Amino acid sequence: MAADNAIGHASEKVRKTILVVEDHADSRELLCEILQNNGMSAIAAGDGREAIERMHECMPHLVLTDMSMPNMDGIELARYVKAHDDFRHIPVALISANLPRASVDFPEISAFLLKPCSMDYLLETVGRLLSSGIRHSARNNCEIL
Repeated sequence: MAADNAIGHASEKVRKTILVVEDHADSRELLCEILQNNGMSAIAAGDGREAIERMHECMPHLVLTDMSMPNMDGIELARYVKAHDDFRHIPVALISANLPRASVDFPEISAFLLKPCSMDYLLETVGRLLSSGIRHSARNNCEIL
């Protein structure tokens, strides 16, 4: 099931940009490839601090982040996103093999995905979050993988 991946603006379509935050390079590349193969743009970061730098360069439509990472984990990143006016409208999905036991205690997280998850479930969740989020245009100066 492919996600609705474009926003209509007059006569042009803008691809939705997903920021993939994952410290394991193989997993990060696979997630980016899945998203790109389904019509989305993907930018990558290896941890939460790098993700914040990328967000200032390129406003994504969605952040898909691992939980356990060096420097800044996914929960800290989600709290940063929701605490800043420029970013708080961006949904944050947490994808991890070790989800928090009390996930209801994290209102900053829009969705929790347990690794491994099927490609269909990943794309369904991404599509739902993109369609329910506030519409905005990603900045065009993104380096797309």
